[in-house]
Amino acid sequence: MKQNFIKKIFLGSLFILAFQGFSQEYNDFDVRYQNNIKGDLTFISNNILNRDGGTATTGPNAAYDNISTSNNNNTETGGNNNYNDFKSMQYIDVDGDTSTFSSSTATFSYPEPDCNLIRYAGLYWSATYPSARAGQNLGTGRQNDFNQVKLKVPGGSYIDVTADEILYDGFTSTETAMLQNSPYACYADITNLITPLANPEGNYTIANVRSVTGPLSPGGGAAAGWTLVIVYENPTLSGKLITTFDGFARVRDSGSDRRLDVDYTGFNTVPSGPVRANIGAAALEGDFRISGDRMLISAASNGGFTTMSNATNPADNFFNSNITLNGALTTNRTPNSRNTLGYDTDIFRLNNPTNSVIPNAETAATFRFESRGDQYYPFFNSFNVEIIEPNIVLEKRVEDIAGNDITGQGVNLGQTLDYVLTFRNTGND
Repeated sequence: MKQNFIKKIFLGSLFILAFQGFSQEYNDFDVRYQNNIKGDLTFISNNILNRDGGTATTGPNAAYDNISTSNNNNTETGGNNNYNDFKSMQYIDVDGDTSTFSSSTATFSYPEPDCNLIRYAGLYWSATYPSARAGQNLGTGRQNDFNQVKLKVPGGSYIDVTADEILYDGFTSTETAMLQNSPYACYADITNLITPLANPEGNYTIANVRSVTGPLSPGGGAAAGWTLVIVYENPTLSGKLITTFDGFARVRDSGSDRRLDVDYTGFNTVPSGPVRANIGAAALEGDFRISGDRMLISAASNGGFTTMSNATNPADNFFNSNITLNGALTTNRTPNSRNTLGYDTDIFRLNNPTNSVIPNAETAATFRFESRGDQYYPFFNSFNVEIIEPNIVLEKRVEDIAGNDITGQGVNLGQTLDYVLTFRNTGND
């Protein structure tokens, strides 16, 4: 059962979501966290499986930066295919600790320098895991503790983390296609491990994420990674309704699996001025080399869908094995691969020129995961939208009997005074 962290929402606003479409949804996406807050949502993330070319510069701890779409430009192991199916995928392990078999890091820093307070931290990890090594019989060497990882916070030692929920385990499926790569995704609320830190900024290491290793074909390839979602409060930022969702689905170019629609209702965008929103998603097994995967949005009052894209996530290859923030590849990771070979996390500002995608006073929208080529497994989605938010300022004055403002001045014993209270709304309502 999902533990939803739903706070009291101003004016009774509550996100409601429903599902339609045709993809295979193995665990319905549901609200994980929701709050009306002056602040924002951000993340750190990394893959924890990488190609092993057998040399110091092509080992799993070395960044993989091949983003060529030409079959002739893949000079590393795996032949002329620039995706994970035919590569010897092995664990990244950068922590120098012999007690761990896999580890990768990312550095967290607040986007704003001051007045920040973490309100929520949710950790996700996901991988393909039919067996310990590719080519083995199904289940060979597969451990049941894939729902447990290790976390190292800045300045700390490893802490054991057990999933609050296994979002999905493909090893339990009755479908041959799902058993071949047995994808899984796990979630843990680790807010109480981060909020006590005097300074939560710094390096975070996630270790012992389990995955199959080697060239998994057929099966779509070996892939693994983790994502730490962080919601922080900052009184200098605009008010937002921040909502995260998780579940597990397969989207592929095959019959009824081609798309997944997620409907959101209950929010209320600002009545005038620019409508600003940030969107996030995480998925397993989206390949850089294979196109056809898209992410779209439709506002209820606008009708048709708009395909989302930016400089790092093309319209026809949105889930393309990269980790990006606001349209730029993140560089705060070790290793810092441009091509993660099957793990995506992206948070980006919705391009909404003249409010043509999401208009003023909108209360509902639909997100669509779609594919006409690549297969991928979305398990996380977020939507943060600036909302109607009054900001009531109370002003108090003291006047004498003649109506003169004497606030802050001395008064005489027995003098008649009038206290004048004024309420002023400086918000957007």
